[in-house]
Amino acid sequence: MPKPFGALANYIAADSEFRGIGPALAARLANRFGRYLRDALAGRDPGVIEILGHDLAETTFAAFDVKAQEADLLDWLERNGVVEAVGVQTAIRVARCWGGEGVEALRENPYLLTAFLPWRRVEQIATALGIAPDDPRRAVAAVEAVLYAALDRNDTFAAERDVEAGVAKLLNSAATPAGHPALSAIDAAVESGGACRLGDGLQPFGAAVMEEFIARTITDCLRSEPYHDLVVPKPDPKLVEARIEVFDAGQLHPLTERQKTAIQTALSQRVMVLAGYAGSGKTTSLRGICDLAESFGRSLHLMALSGRAAQRMAVATSRPARTIAGFLQSMARSDAETLPPGAMVIVDEASMLDLPTLWRILKVLGDANLMLVGDPAQLPPIGFGLTFHVLCQTERIPHVVLDRVLRQPDASGIPSVAEAVRLGKPPALATYEGIRPGVSFIPTAPEDAIGVISGIGRDMRSSSADPGDTQIIAPVKAGPAGIDAINSHFHALRRQATDGTLFPGRSDIAEGDPIIWTRNDWDRELMNGSMGRVQSVIDGIAHVTIDGKPFELDAADADNLDLAYAISVHKAQGSQWRRVIIPVFPSRLLDRTLIYTAITRATEQVIILGDRRALAAAIENTPASTARSVGLDKRLRQAYGFSSYTDYVPEAMEV
Repeated sequence: MPKPFGALANYIAADSEFRGIGPALAARLANRFGRYLRDALAGRDPGVIEILGHDLAETTFAAFDVKAQEADLLDWLERNGVVEAVGVQTAIRVARCWGGEGVEALRENPYLLTAFLPWRRVEQIATALGIAPDDPRRAVAAVEAVLYAALDRNDTFAAERDVEAGVAKLLNSAATPAGHPALSAIDAAVESGGACRLGDGLQPFGAAVMEEFIARTITDCLRSEPYHDLVVPKPDPKLVEARIEVFDAGQLHPLTERQKTAIQTALSQRVMVLAGYAGSGKTTSLRGICDLAESFGRSLHLMALSGRAAQRMAVATSRPARTIAGFLQSMARSDAETLPPGAMVIVDEASMLDLPTLWRILKVLGDANLMLVGDPAQLPPIGFGLTFHVLCQTERIPHVVLDRVLRQPDASGIPSVAEAVRLGKPPALATYEGIRPGVSFIPTAPEDAIGVISGIGRDMRSSSADPGDTQIIAPVKAGPAGIDAINSHFHALRRQATDGTLFPGRSDIAEGDPIIWTRNDWDRELMNGSMGRVQSVIDGIAHVTIDGKPFELDAADADNLDLAYAISVHKAQGSQWRRVIIPVFPSRLLDRTLIYTAITRATEQVIILGDRRALAAAIENTPASTARSVGLDKRLRQAYGFSSYTDYVPEAMEV
């Protein structure tokens, strides 16, 4: 797509209203009309008909009439340098956000762009539009910019003194004990609704609203009965116990008391947290909950954030499961705004839930029950906020923690090694001896890591192991053993061997390459972290399989994909493979939760290679990755008298 004045062309190629126009036709329109494409569409220029044909042109003109206001804003953003600063996709988001009144609103207050642009760029636009340095709108926007920066770090709460210092820096004002511009700006931001006070700190308005809604909804659930007499009658407790015993009798290993408690709690509470470590019997408990819930007439909605996690959930429970995106889309298409009484929403891998996702789920919960299932020793979610980890530590919220490893160590060795890592104790690892169950270690230098991985690949081929069952999970992107280097190396090898056609718009992805989707696309149910493979590329259309489903992608999707020979630990969270390979070298990003999460992605074999001392230090040191500054715990405590959320200490948790 042409760089100058190509935003509108990208927009009409991607927007569903403009049916029949893809990147190729959009590019021809952009090349023909350049900066005057908007005028050509608005004026029904004959040149458009010449390119598109009469019928498609008429459809396009009609679609433009519907989308004219968004197009006008996109045109304004392009002429004012916003598209160049943030890219086409972000500019399109801005246009869709403000729509028809956007041009007038942004002319009136260009600091509204603070939510999308770096502060320096917003300042440039504001200055060009004549906004004075002492304009109150600038001061308020500085407060919001500081809070948005915190949000970019995944924090939803910032101490007021930190906000004050950040605002003073943006406004180039010296901090004084009283009366300086930063304090006035904070007061003005709170008064205008740009920020919310919470205790001794501040929150962005949107994050504050979501956390408050979650706190209120959960509290309402705790105060209400999980059963409705006319819809789903409450079962006799003795009958529940009897059916738990029947379920127990059919298991290979007897249920523990905590597993039985988990089943009872799920059936007797409207909201519940089930926290389980690797190998602790979480899957068996979940299957028992589903069996008993259905036996008492409860309808189930099983889901997980990623397609791979949903597939695992379906296998584990022998029931349909889907992505959270699919569930929310089905609710949006249904006549009912919320779920009916008696329904049960069960979310697996809930440690991955960021604040917006849990908020969306609770918005449609209605009178249904909610159960969050996850491993609190794993990494926090990729998006902002912290939910599952906070709820695990909040008193009065019913929760059961399965913290005892039940699988025998000789089954794979993975659960016992994972438990040692979780407790901060470097385990003794066997020397790698080929493709066999267990956890092993290969000492190697960073520059030799790719060669070692290639050797493991040869071992897999000689033992007839399926390469599709193996995943490389790396903690860092850069360096000779980082994600980028590994992906480039194995892509080059495949391309040399097969000469596969390149993905449209990419020079580093081709037919046969494994891929990972890198943003949330709720319309297509493609979530950040969904994985698949490029099957073929024909006439500019890439036929791919992602999370087991076929998709047709084109150049407009090129920026939303990465190679996936190696992926980050964050991207791997929620998925599992028979075998994982983990290169570990000194890095400030390396910590216990990264190692634990990576190890627990495997069901049969873990091969760690790299620096043994770096591995031991990462396991021994207290992890910093879960130390997000959030307001959810404070809102629960402030509004409803719950006890405070403290640093997570897994071994101290009780039922």
